[in-house]
Amino acid sequence: MRAFKLALLILALLPTIYLREQKRRVKLPYPPIMAVDLMPALRAGGIPDTGTLHLVGAWRFVSKGRNLGTFSGLARTDGGFVTVGDRGAVMWFSRPDRPGPWSLRLTRLVPLDWRKVRFPTDAESVAIVPGSCDLVVGYEDAPVLERYSPDLARRTQIAVPALAEWPPNQGPEAMTLLADRRMVIVAENYARWFDRTRHVGLIFPGVPRSGEAPARFELSLPAGYRPSELAQMPDGRLLVLGRHFSITGFRSLIAIFAVRDVRPGAKITPKVIARIDDQRIRDNYEGMTVTREADGSQLVWLIADSNEMVWAQRTLVLKLRIGPEAN
Repeated sequence: MRAFKLALLILALLPTIYLREQKRRVKLPYPPIMAVDLMPALRAGGIPDTGTLHLVGAWRFVSKGRNLGTFSGLARTDGGFVTVGDRGAVMWFSRPDRPGPWSLRLTRLVPLDWRKVRFPTDAESVAIVPGSCDLVVGYEDAPVLERYSPDLARRTQIAVPALAEWPPNQGPEAMTLLADRRMVIVAENYARWFDRTRHVGLIFPGVPRSGEAPARFELSLPAGYRPSELAQMPDGRLLVLGRHFSITGFRSLIAIFAVRDVRPGAKITPKVIARIDDQRIRDNYEGMTVTREADGSQLVWLIADSNEMVWAQRTLVLKLRIGPEAN
C-alpha cells in the first residue's frame, strides 16, 4: 500500500517536474537593447573628420545580454535594417535617427546546437532579394550561401564551389545584389602571394544556383586593407568597405567605383573617399548599406562587429552623408 501511495505521489508531481524542466530549457526574452546617441560627446570634442563622407550620426548598441554583438553584415529593409552575426544571430532594427518607438527583434538563423551536425553559423554577409525579400547569407569557412524566407521558416542551401578555394576564416565578407540583379562577392583574402592589395571578385548573373561557376575580376585596395562589405548606392555606383588591423587597432576606409567596371577579367582600383581613423569611432566595421533620403541625399550606414569583446570592441552604428566631393 505504501508503494502504491508513493507511485501516486510521483505521478502527481510529474507535471510539476516537467514544467520546471521546460522553464529551464525555454530561453527568456533577451535583455533590452538600447541605442546610445554618441553625437553629443563627439560634437563636444569636435566631429571626427572622415573625408568626403561626413559623419552625421553615431550610436552604440548596449545590452546586459551576451547575445548582442558580432554583427558582420548589414542590409536595408522597409523602415530599417537587418544585420547578421558570427554566431548565427540575425537582428532587425528600426532606424535610430528617426523619432518614434525603438523597434528591434533579435533571433538566430539556426540554433547554435546545429553546429554539431555541421551547419554553418558564422554569418558574415547578407543581401535582400528584391520582390521576395528573402535573405541570402554568406558564411565563414563554408562553400555555401543560404537563402531564407523573410520569416526564416524556409531555408535553402546553395553550393558555391568557388568559395571552397578561399582560405579558412576568410569567407565572403563582401557581398551585394546589384540593381541589375547580378550578385557580386569579393574575397577577404589576397589574390596573389606577396601582394597585399588585390582581391578576387566573383560575378553571378543573379542569386547563384547550386554548383554555378562565376565570372571573375580583381579589386585592389590600399596595402593591408581587406574588403569587408560591398553596397550599391541609389545612383548606381558601388562602395567597398575596407578594414585594416594592426597592434594599434582597426582602421577603415570606404572607396567608390562604377558599376560598369564590374565585368569578367576587370582589374578595378576604387577611389578612396572616406577614412575612419579617429580613435573615438574606430572599430571593426564589417557591415555597410546605403539609403536615399527624401531630400535626395544618400547616406552610408556602417555597423561594427564587437566579436563579443565588450572590453575592447563595441557594436557601433555610424551614419555618414555623401557630400558632393564624392562625385
